[in-house]
Amino acid sequence: MTYIRKSVHELRLGMYVAELDRSWLESPFLFQGFVLEREEDIRTLTDLCRYVHVDPERSTIPITESNSRPAPSAGTKAFTTNPSNTSGPKDTQALLHATAEVKDKRIQTHDYLLNLFDDIRLGHTVDSEEVKERVKGVVETITRFPNVAIWLTQMKNRDEYTSLHCLNVCVLTVAFCHHLGYSQSDLETIAIGALLHDIGKAKIPDAVLNKPGALSDDEWRVMKQHPEIGHQLMAKSGGIPDVALHIILGHHRRITGAGYPDKFPSRELDTPILASAIADVYDAMTSDRPYHRGLAADRVLRDMQKSAKQTFGSDLMDAFIRCVGIFPVGSAVELGNGFIGMVISPGRKAKLLPQVVLFRDAKGIPLAQQQLVDLSLAAAKDPGGNWHIHRVVEPALHQISQRELTLGNVNP
Repeated sequence: MTYIRKSVHELRLGMYVAELDRSWLESPFLFQGFVLEREEDIRTLTDLCRYVHVDPERSTIPITESNSRPAPSAGTKAFTTNPSNTSGPKDTQALLHATAEVKDKRIQTHDYLLNLFDDIRLGHTVDSEEVKERVKGVVETITRFPNVAIWLTQMKNRDEYTSLHCLNVCVLTVAFCHHLGYSQSDLETIAIGALLHDIGKAKIPDAVLNKPGALSDDEWRVMKQHPEIGHQLMAKSGGIPDVALHIILGHHRRITGAGYPDKFPSRELDTPILASAIADVYDAMTSDRPYHRGLAADRVLRDMQKSAKQTFGSDLMDAFIRCVGIFPVGSAVELGNGFIGMVISPGRKAKLLPQVVLFRDAKGIPLAQQQLVDLSLAAAKDPGGNWHIHRVVEPALHQISQRELTLGNVNP
């Protein structure tokens, strides 16, 4: 495989930008490598760079063989070191801008979901065209800022679990399928199913849905009806793609045939169904519920990986872990120097050295200004282990507030 060098004035929509002529940290792009799908991104690259390297295999348009060079070997990425331990103002401003945009889209989409659940409880049908229009904006935001979108799935409220869970599963599924290489149009279809995967719960009695304890056998039989109820509701509305309907119906099925509902139209589960199922379990296990406290993300991933051969498939589960990171985006972590922060982007150079926002010092005292740090840069300058992740910590056990976990006071 080779990358082809292109002047920024040669860039066209459909090209896959694999490398810049500078560090990705010097750009406003929060993920490394993407397909040019907006003129705005071309204008940004034109202002920022003189040339970029394009991957012809991942581009959606033909790329001419000029000024080509070998691509980095598997497992490596081009990287330019920065003499500072911390990211500069441009990086932090880009993060703050992305965070504000993703938060705004989350609020809009969550409000829509709350109204949608209320409408269904009142017996109204779902406007499929409105659903399709809504997910376009959601997918566009997630694919532009996948790491930020994943990180903000940590914004959870036990009292609004069902609606926020639907939103988080949509974010995680779209980000994962984007990572797997699905097209924008496919992602929009997948997003419909993921966003509405639990829509059938609108018809489940509150006494069952929000019971603060184990369900009885009869209650569990009622709960297990929600995929079929949701499938029927959305099929009745008309205009919902089959892939989305299959996600709604099949997100509790497993590759061995286990799960529910028992009657499923296919013995083989398509990747979007399994991707949404992974996202469903991951978000549920990391969330606080009336009957259990959410587990740390890294522990959940380890447990899911152990059972993957019987649930989602080992290869797909491994791909999900690569997507969210060995130290998952949103994890609270303690460094070797005792500082506590939160992972906001997987490692650009080394999987074990992600980008973090520090918000507690070594004594556990909140920092006056949170600080964005790229651990790979910090560790290169100080290799003694101070800037390596020592362990993942549970926010509740360290009295870490929601404000700290959502960039409440980051240093610009």
